[in-house]
Amino acid sequence: MKNNVRARKQVDDSLGLPTDVDFRGGERGKYAHRFGEVERDEELAAQYLVGQGFQVARIGEDRFAKTPDFELLKDGRLVAYCEVKTFERDVWLDRMLAEAPPGSLAGGARPDPIYNRISNAIHTAAKQLVSANRNHDALNILVLMNRDKQAKYQDLVSIITGKGDPLAGINDKTHEQFSEGRIREEKSKIDVYVWLDAYKDDSPKVRGFFFGNFENRPRACSLFDIDPDAVKTVA
Repeated sequence: MKNNVRARKQVDDSLGLPTDVDFRGGERGKYAHRFGEVERDEELAAQYLVGQGFQVARIGEDRFAKTPDFELLKDGRLVAYCEVKTFERDVWLDRMLAEAPPGSLAGGARPDPIYNRISNAIHTAAKQLVSANRNHDALNILVLMNRDKQAKYQDLVSIITGKGDPLAGINDKTHEQFSEGRIREEKSKIDVYVWLDAYKDDSPKVRGFFFGNFENRPRACSLFDIDPDAVKTVA
C-alpha cells in the first residue's frame, strides 16, 4: 500500500550499480558505504532529530565505518538506528561547460542521475543499518539530505514504488528497474525515510516521510508523532 497525508506532515508507506557507487557529481567512490557522507549534514540531521524528541548518540568515532551514523533514544531507551545520506548538487553540466572550448556546445542527453543516487543511498544505508540492527528490534531510519534542487521527494516515492508519480495518481510502472531490481529486498528493511530539502541554506525543510515497512508503521508513526488514521491510501 502507498499512502499520503497532507496534514502537518506528508507521509507514505510501502509494503513492499556496482559496489563502488557515485560519490559526488557522478564520480566513482572507492567505498560504497561512504556514499553521501557529509559531516555538516549529519550534524543538521541530528539537530532535526533532537527537535523531534530523540536523544541522538553517534555510533563510534569513525564516520566512515560500515555502520549507521546514530543511535536514537527516547526516555533513555534505544528505539531506532539512523543513517544520513546527502545528495549534492549535480555538477556534471558545470564540468562540461568548464571543459568546452569557447563558442562550442556542451552537455547532451543522459539518464537522470538522481534515480541512481536514490537507489545507491537505499542500497548502502540498508546494509549499514542491518549491520547494527540484525534482529530489527529497533527501527531503521534513513534521513536523505537533498542539496540538489533538481531532485525531489516524489523521485524517492517513484524509486520505491516503481511508479511514475503515485502521489499525483500516476501509477504507470516506470521505475521497476529500481524498485524490483537492486533494492527490491532492501527497501523494506528501512522503516522510515525522511526527505529534507537543504539546497537553499542550512535550514532543512521536511518534504515528506515514507514508510518502507508496513508492519512497523504504527511504531514509526508514534515516534514521529504522526496520526496513522490521517494516512490516506494512494491508489
